[in-house]
Amino acid sequence: MYRRHVADVYRYALAVLRDPEDAEQVTHATFSNAYLGLKETRKDYLNWLLSIAHDVCRRRVRYAEEDPDGDPAADDVRRALALLPFDQREVIVLREVEGRSYGQIAELLAISPQTVETLIFSARRSLREGIEAALDCREAQRAFSRDLDGQSTARERRLLREHVRECAACDLFAREQHAQRAALRQLAQVELPTALAERKFPPSAASP
Repeated sequence: MYRRHVADVYRYALAVLRDPEDAEQVTHATFSNAYLGLKETRKDYLNWLLSIAHDVCRRRVRYAEEDPDGDPAADDVRRALALLPFDQREVIVLREVEGRSYGQIAELLAISPQTVETLIFSARRSLREGIEAALDCREAQRAFSRDLDGQSTARERRLLREHVRECAACDLFAREQHAQRAALRQLAQVELPTALAERKFPPSAASP
């Protein structure tokens, strides 16, 4: 059972949690729980295993903050996927990644097929909007520069927050820019040297 289904469980966990290490831990936990709970022969072991993985992921998702790696197109999809509500994210993963039917998803998540259809529709629409609106790193850093000067729009600020939440490099860039601005503003508070403060102008003819 492990050899047959371990890849399916891992792919599901990776798509939901977006972090390879977390996905590996969820996979281990899933099969450990399955081993302890294996009391009878089942017709659909994969559906059962995914239901266990689903429960493990649900417990972990509130604590997980991942930063996926990959090609730019995949990054856009993952960023948009990360912004979906958890119920939309899990159904779209089960449908698109695992290839499960509406009936199987409904059974797995203990919801109606109509609810599955609604969630998948909402997830697909939100993914499209998220991918189209997503900022790349260059755009995010430009938007941050505009925001520092008070020139950004409400939409730009929202997209920037979403991008920085998922991009460690741009989060670091934002922190560095804040620190740089603070350092530059401290220059305005530097006290004038006494020699300059007490000098009288215009200088005398003998002054250099």
